Amino acid sequence: MSQSTTTPVTPPTRGLVLPCPTSPSKASFSYKMTLGSEVSDNTLKLCANLFSSNYGIWGDQAATISKFTVAGKQVKMTGARLRSQCLSHPESSVLVTCYIQVDPLESERPQLYGHAFATVWDYGENKVGWVTQLVVDEAVHQHYIATHLLQTLKCHTLFSRINIIGLISSHPAACNALAKYAAANIEDVELDFIHQHAKGILASSPISYLKATQLRGSLFQDSCDNGAISSVFTEFYVDHTEPLVVLEQYKKKGQWCLGELLDGHEFLAVFPIAPVSPVRDDN
Repeated sequence: MSQSTTTPVTPPTRGLVLPCPTSPSKASFSYKMTLGSEVSDNTLKLCANLFSSNYGIWGDQAATISKFTVAGKQVKMTGARLRSQCLSHPESSVLVTCYIQVDPLESERPQLYGHAFATVWDYGENKVGWVTQLVVDEAVHQHYIATHLLQTLKCHTLFSRINIIGLISSHPAACNALAKYAAANIEDVELDFIHQHAKGILASSPISYLKATQLRGSLFQDSCDNGAISSVFTEFYVDHTEPLVVLEQYKKKGQWCLGELLDGHEFLAVFPIAPVSPVRDDN
Protein backbone atom coordinates (compact mmCIF):
# COMPACT_ATOMS: atom_id res chain seq x y z
CA MET A 1 0.00 0.00 0.00
CA SER A 2 1.43 3.38 -0.94
CA GLN A 3 1.39 5.79 1.95
CA SER A 4 1.78 9.52 2.44
CA THR A 5 3.51 11.31 5.28
CA THR A 6 1.28 13.30 7.60
CA THR A 7 2.09 15.78 10.34
CA PRO A 8 -0.11 16.10 13.43
CA VAL A 9 -1.38 19.50 14.48
CA THR A 10 -0.94 20.95 17.95
CA PRO A 11 -3.21 19.06 20.36
CA PRO A 12 -6.33 21.03 21.34
CA THR A 13 -6.39 19.75 24.91
CA ARG A 14 -7.89 22.72 26.77
CA GLY A 15 -9.07 24.59 23.70
CA LEU A 16 -6.67 25.14 20.81
CA VAL A 17 -7.13 28.83 20.06
CA LEU A 18 -6.83 29.90 16.44
CA PRO A 19 -7.38 33.38 14.99
CA CYS A 20 -10.90 33.78 13.64
CA PRO A 21 -10.72 34.43 9.88
CA THR A 22 -13.98 36.38 9.91
CA SER A 23 -12.82 39.13 12.32
CA PRO A 24 -13.26 40.91 14.71
CA SER A 25 -9.66 40.48 15.73
CA LYS A 26 -10.49 39.30 19.25
CA ALA A 27 -12.56 36.34 18.04
CA SER A 28 -11.16 32.84 18.31
CA PHE A 29 -11.94 29.25 17.34
CA SER A 30 -11.32 26.44 19.82
CA TYR A 31 -11.19 22.73 18.99
CA LYS A 32 -11.88 19.98 21.50
CA MET A 33 -11.59 16.18 21.30
CA THR A 34 -13.92 13.95 23.33
CA LEU A 35 -13.92 10.15 23.51
CA GLY A 36 -17.29 8.75 22.51
CA SER A 37 -18.02 7.33 25.95
CA GLU A 38 -17.55 10.78 27.50
CA VAL A 39 -19.82 12.75 25.14
CA SER A 40 -22.70 14.25 27.14
CA ASP A 41 -26.34 14.38 26.10
CA ASN A 42 -26.14 18.17 26.15
CA THR A 43 -23.22 18.16 23.67
CA LEU A 44 -25.13 15.78 21.40
CA LYS A 45 -28.14 18.10 21.56
CA LEU A 46 -25.94 20.99 20.40
CA CYS A 47 -24.52 18.86 17.58
CA ALA A 48 -28.02 17.77 16.55
CA ASN A 49 -29.15 21.40 16.43
CA LEU A 50 -26.12 22.33 14.31
CA PHE A 51 -26.90 19.48 11.92
CA SER A 52 -30.59 20.39 11.70
CA SER A 53 -29.78 24.01 10.91
CA ASN A 54 -26.99 23.43 8.38
CA TYR A 55 -27.02 19.96 6.81
CA GLY A 56 -29.51 20.80 4.09
CA ILE A 57 -33.07 20.31 2.88
CA TRP A 58 -34.87 17.29 1.50
CA GLY A 59 -34.86 16.85 -2.27
CA ASP A 60 -37.68 16.14 -4.69
CA GLN A 61 -37.69 12.38 -4.07
CA ALA A 62 -37.67 12.63 -0.27
CA ALA A 63 -41.22 11.34 -0.04
CA THR A 64 -39.96 7.90 -1.10
CA ILE A 65 -38.14 7.65 2.25
CA SER A 66 -41.11 8.23 4.56
CA LYS A 67 -44.15 10.44 5.06
CA PHE A 68 -42.09 12.59 7.41
CA THR A 69 -39.45 13.56 4.85
CA VAL A 70 -40.90 16.42 2.84
CA ALA A 71 -39.16 18.10 -0.10
CA GLY A 72 -37.92 21.56 0.82
CA LYS A 73 -37.94 20.94 4.57
CA GLN A 74 -34.78 20.91 6.70
CA VAL A 75 -33.18 17.54 7.34
CA LYS A 76 -33.52 17.11 11.11
CA MET A 77 -31.44 15.26 13.68
CA THR A 78 -31.80 14.37 17.35
CA GLY A 79 -29.19 13.75 20.02
CA ALA A 80 -30.45 10.20 20.54
CA ARG A 81 -30.11 9.39 16.84
CA LEU A 82 -26.61 10.86 16.79
CA ARG A 83 -25.59 8.62 19.68
CA SER A 84 -26.98 5.52 17.97
CA GLN A 85 -25.54 6.32 14.52
CA CYS A 86 -22.19 7.93 15.34
CA LEU A 87 -21.36 6.65 18.83
CA SER A 88 -22.67 3.10 18.71
CA HIS A 89 -19.15 1.97 19.64
CA PRO A 90 -18.18 4.74 22.06
CA GLU A 91 -14.77 3.43 23.14
CA SER A 92 -13.57 3.43 19.53
CA SER A 93 -15.19 6.75 18.55
CA VAL A 94 -14.18 10.39 18.86
CA LEU A 95 -16.07 13.67 18.61
CA VAL A 96 -14.20 16.84 17.63
CA THR A 97 -16.05 20.11 18.19
CA CYS A 98 -15.29 23.64 17.04
CA TYR A 99 -16.49 26.59 19.11
CA ILE A 100 -16.25 30.29 18.35
CA GLN A 101 -16.13 33.10 20.89
CA VAL A 102 -16.33 36.62 19.48
CA ASP A 103 -14.59 38.21 22.45
CA PRO A 104 -12.89 36.04 25.11
CA LEU A 105 -13.34 38.89 27.62
CA GLU A 106 -17.12 38.81 27.27
CA SER A 107 -19.30 36.57 29.43
CA GLU A 108 -21.15 35.05 26.46
CA ARG A 109 -20.44 31.34 26.11
CA PRO A 110 -18.64 30.09 22.97
CA GLN A 111 -21.01 28.80 20.28
CA LEU A 112 -20.71 25.51 18.42
CA TYR A 113 -19.84 26.06 14.75
CA GLY A 114 -18.67 22.63 13.60
CA HIS A 115 -18.28 18.99 14.59
CA ALA A 116 -16.84 15.74 13.31
CA PHE A 117 -17.68 12.25 14.55
CA ALA A 118 -15.29 9.43 13.67
CA THR A 119 -14.80 5.75 14.50
CA VAL A 120 -11.89 3.32 14.14
CA TRP A 121 -11.91 -0.41 13.43
CA ASP A 122 -9.67 -3.23 12.19
CA TYR A 123 -9.61 -4.29 8.55
CA GLY A 124 -7.33 -7.33 8.35
CA GLU A 125 -3.95 -6.08 9.52
CA ASN A 126 -4.99 -2.50 8.84
CA LYS A 127 -6.59 0.09 11.08
CA VAL A 128 -9.39 2.17 9.53
CA GLY A 129 -10.51 5.62 10.65
CA TRP A 130 -13.93 6.63 9.33
CA VAL A 131 -15.58 10.05 9.53
CA THR A 132 -19.23 9.26 10.21
CA GLN A 133 -20.45 12.87 10.27
CA LEU A 134 -18.92 16.24 9.40
CA VAL A 135 -20.97 19.42 9.75
CA VAL A 136 -19.93 23.08 9.64
CA ASP A 137 -22.16 26.11 10.15
CA GLU A 138 -22.80 27.70 6.75
CA ALA A 139 -21.85 31.09 8.24
CA VAL A 140 -18.20 29.98 8.34
CA HIS A 141 -18.00 27.89 5.18
CA GLN A 142 -14.72 28.30 3.25
CA HIS A 143 -12.79 29.09 6.42
CA TYR A 144 -11.11 25.67 6.70
CA ILE A 145 -13.20 24.59 9.70
CA ALA A 146 -13.79 21.13 8.22
CA THR A 147 -10.06 20.79 7.54
CA HIS A 148 -9.17 21.73 11.13
CA LEU A 149 -11.81 19.40 12.56
CA LEU A 150 -10.35 16.42 10.70
CA GLN A 151 -6.73 17.38 11.35
CA THR A 152 -7.48 17.50 15.06
CA LEU A 153 -8.38 13.79 14.95
CA LYS A 154 -4.68 13.06 14.45
CA CYS A 155 -4.02 14.20 18.00
CA HIS A 156 -6.15 11.43 19.52
CA THR A 157 -4.48 8.13 20.35
CA LEU A 158 -7.23 6.19 18.59
CA PHE A 159 -6.21 7.80 15.30
CA SER A 160 -2.45 7.56 15.80
CA ARG A 161 -2.33 4.02 14.38
CA ILE A 162 -4.79 4.19 11.49
CA ASN A 163 -3.41 3.66 7.98
CA ILE A 164 -6.69 4.13 6.10
CA ILE A 165 -9.07 7.09 6.34
CA GLY A 166 -12.47 7.40 4.68
CA LEU A 167 -15.87 9.03 4.56
CA ILE A 168 -19.13 9.09 2.62
CA SER A 169 -20.39 12.59 1.81
CA SER A 170 -22.42 14.46 -0.78
CA HIS A 171 -20.21 17.53 -0.42
CA PRO A 172 -16.97 17.85 -2.42
CA ALA A 173 -15.48 20.14 0.26
CA ALA A 174 -15.74 17.32 2.82
CA CYS A 175 -13.91 14.97 0.45
CA ASN A 176 -11.27 17.65 -0.09
CA ALA A 177 -10.81 18.10 3.68
CA LEU A 178 -10.27 14.34 3.95
CA ALA A 179 -7.68 14.48 1.17
CA LYS A 180 -5.78 17.08 3.19
CA TYR A 181 -5.87 14.75 6.19
CA ALA A 182 -4.15 12.18 3.99
CA ALA A 183 -1.65 14.77 2.66
CA ALA A 184 -3.09 14.10 -0.80
CA ASN A 185 -4.76 16.09 -3.56
CA ILE A 186 -8.44 15.53 -4.29
CA GLU A 187 -7.66 15.31 -8.03
CA ASP A 188 -5.15 12.49 -7.39
CA VAL A 189 -7.28 10.05 -5.38
CA GLU A 190 -5.95 6.49 -5.67
CA LEU A 191 -9.00 5.06 -7.40
CA ASP A 192 -7.41 1.60 -7.69
CA PHE A 193 -7.08 1.52 -3.90
CA ILE A 194 -10.78 2.34 -3.48
CA HIS A 195 -11.71 -0.27 -6.08
CA GLN A 196 -9.66 -2.96 -4.33
CA HIS A 197 -10.48 -2.22 -0.70
CA ALA A 198 -13.78 -0.32 -0.34
CA LYS A 199 -15.98 -3.42 -0.17
CA GLY A 200 -13.78 -5.11 2.44
CA ILE A 201 -13.36 -1.96 4.51
CA LEU A 202 -17.10 -1.35 4.72
CA ALA A 203 -17.90 -5.03 5.33
CA SER A 204 -15.52 -5.04 8.30
CA SER A 205 -17.12 -1.95 9.86
CA PRO A 206 -18.92 -2.36 13.20
CA ILE A 207 -21.38 0.33 12.08
CA SER A 208 -24.51 -1.30 10.68
CA TYR A 209 -25.42 1.29 8.04
CA LEU A 210 -21.88 1.21 6.63
CA LYS A 211 -21.98 -2.58 6.39
CA ALA A 212 -25.10 -2.28 4.25
CA THR A 213 -23.60 0.33 1.90
CA GLN A 214 -24.46 -0.13 -1.79
CA LEU A 215 -21.38 0.69 -3.85
CA ARG A 216 -22.01 2.48 -7.12
CA GLY A 217 -20.03 4.02 -9.98
CA SER A 218 -17.60 2.81 -12.63
CA LEU A 219 -15.18 1.56 -9.96
CA PHE A 220 -17.73 -1.04 -8.90
CA GLN A 221 -20.14 -1.46 -11.84
CA ASP A 222 -18.98 -2.67 -15.24
CA SER A 223 -21.94 -1.18 -17.09
CA CYS A 224 -22.04 2.19 -15.31
CA ASP A 225 -22.63 4.99 -17.81
CA ASN A 226 -24.12 7.76 -15.63
CA GLY A 227 -20.85 9.52 -14.83
CA ALA A 228 -20.55 8.22 -11.27
CA ILE A 229 -17.10 6.86 -10.40
CA SER A 230 -16.79 6.35 -6.64
CA SER A 231 -20.20 6.62 -5.01
CA VAL A 232 -22.64 4.88 -2.72
CA PHE A 233 -26.40 4.68 -3.10
CA THR A 234 -27.64 5.86 0.28
CA GLU A 235 -31.28 6.46 -0.73
CA PHE A 236 -30.88 9.67 1.29
CA TYR A 237 -32.60 12.13 -1.03
CA VAL A 238 -31.14 15.42 0.16
CA ASP A 239 -31.23 18.45 -2.15
CA HIS A 240 -27.86 18.66 -3.97
CA THR A 241 -28.13 22.21 -5.32
CA GLU A 242 -25.31 23.68 -3.21
CA PRO A 243 -22.94 20.67 -3.43
CA LEU A 244 -23.38 20.60 -7.22
CA VAL A 245 -22.37 24.26 -7.47
CA VAL A 246 -19.23 23.50 -5.46
CA LEU A 247 -18.58 20.39 -7.56
CA GLU A 248 -18.60 22.47 -10.75
CA GLN A 249 -15.98 24.75 -9.22
CA TYR A 250 -13.70 21.80 -8.53
CA LYS A 251 -14.25 20.45 -12.04
CA LYS A 252 -13.41 23.77 -13.69
CA LYS A 253 -10.09 23.77 -11.85
CA GLY A 254 -9.41 20.16 -12.86
CA GLN A 255 -9.54 19.14 -9.22
CA TRP A 256 -12.00 16.27 -9.22
CA CYS A 257 -11.89 12.55 -10.03
CA LEU A 258 -14.71 10.95 -7.99
CA GLY A 259 -17.31 11.44 -10.71
CA GLU A 260 -20.83 12.80 -10.75
CA LEU A 261 -23.16 13.32 -7.79
CA LEU A 262 -26.50 11.60 -8.47
CA ASP A 263 -29.76 11.89 -6.56
CA GLY A 264 -29.84 9.59 -3.56
CA HIS A 265 -26.07 9.08 -3.81
CA GLU A 266 -22.98 10.35 -2.01
CA PHE A 267 -19.29 10.28 -2.83
CA LEU A 268 -17.03 7.60 -1.38
CA ALA A 269 -13.55 8.86 -0.52
CA VAL A 270 -10.90 6.53 0.93
CA PHE A 271 -7.17 7.16 1.29
CA PRO A 272 -4.19 5.06 2.43
CA ILE A 273 -2.11 7.05 4.90
CA ALA A 274 0.97 6.72 7.06
CA PRO A 275 0.21 6.32 10.77
CA VAL A 276 1.16 9.32 12.88
CA SER A 277 2.48 9.53 16.42
CA PRO A 278 0.00 11.35 18.69
CA VAL A 279 1.10 14.60 20.26
CA ARG A 280 0.91 14.09 24.00
CA ASP A 281 -0.36 16.49 26.62
CA ASP A 282 2.08 16.48 29.53
CA ASN A 283 0.04 18.86 31.68
